[in-house]
Amino acid sequence: MIMSRSWRRRSLAALGAALAGLAGAVVLVSPAHADPPDLSIDHEARCTADGTYQVRWTVLVESAPAGAERFRFVSVEVEPADSTIDGIAASPEGDFPHSVGEALTGMQTVPGTATGANLIMWMQWDNGYTEPSGSSGYLDLDGRCGQEPTEPTVAFESRCDGSILVDLANPPAGRTVDLVVASIPPGFSRTVTLRPGRTVADILVPAGYYGLIVTIGGGPDPLTSYEWVVPGRCGTADIRSRSTCDALVIVVANPADGPTLAITFDPSRGREQKRTLEPESRVEVSFRAVAGLAVVLRSDKFDPPGTPNGPYAWKQPADCDSDAGAGGGLPVTGMPVGGLLAGAGLLLTVGTTLLVLARRRRVRFTG
Repeated sequence: MIMSRSWRRRSLAALGAALAGLAGAVVLVSPAHADPPDLSIDHEARCTADGTYQVRWTVLVESAPAGAERFRFVSVEVEPADSTIDGIAASPEGDFPHSVGEALTGMQTVPGTATGANLIMWMQWDNGYTEPSGSSGYLDLDGRCGQEPTEPTVAFESRCDGSILVDLANPPAGRTVDLVVASIPPGFSRTVTLRPGRTVADILVPAGYYGLIVTIGGGPDPLTSYEWVVPGRCGTADIRSRSTCDALVIVVANPADGPTLAITFDPSRGREQKRTLEPESRVEVSFRAVAGLAVVLRSDKFDPPGTPNGPYAWKQPADCDSDAGAGGGLPVTGMPVGGLLAGAGLLLTVGTTLLVLARRRRVRFTG
């Protein structure tokens, strides 16, 4: 059968219209598009005495889709399957507890035989948009945690001021080694000789270096390396003092992103006081006013570690009595008895004298 050209043209036009309609339908039912969030996932791991790895994850979301400000985790999964995580979890539908720029920290407990740890999160924004794929971070582990080690171990801790703390340990079954801690870029280097069973803790590498390399004897092959990461809860407490006529009052306000603070208030006179402040909390501590009073605050969370805050000194306000801060005396109560007795004695003496004089005028003499 012979088909006319007009029939073929009509068939092609109908097919084109159908494809166009199908494409439009696909566009209509497709979810809204959004650029993936600017998200970073950092980690650091430590083998603990109980034979498990403790993996510290730090998640930071730095951008949001248009029209969104807050987000929640729809689902959070960890690998291996027999590991657990605290601090990062899914939130109920409609609850968006996290904001852009907020550092979220989670601690994953991983069996000591594991050769890797994985964190996978699915996110939803408060504008209704759900990320189509999960975000994940992976960490290689050696699977030897809990076994008798023979090689030295190194632990790192990033601090909020940009510095890094390094702990070195040589197992009892190891050999004497020289460990070299060197910065990236060059500028800091320290060599530590470790005998079997020796530990050197809290080697402070100052701020300004983004990474470290630890080698045995300065050899070309690193024992381990590390990059500084943004720690969670770097908020700084606001500490202020005020002087009244009776007391020195110190006020400490811990921000929402601050660490849990255990503070010792150490006065120059009197007993010390201790307080614990959770994030987003405030405390007032008072000390009785006395001349020369000064108070120093101490906490292991102050930067650099062990640095005291203060001293905060009592200064007598201008509108106080001159005796303020001198300890004072006993309050004066009752009536001024001494003055009354003195006045009564004076009146009694005058009265007696007048009586004697009056009697002497009435005496008459006879011849």
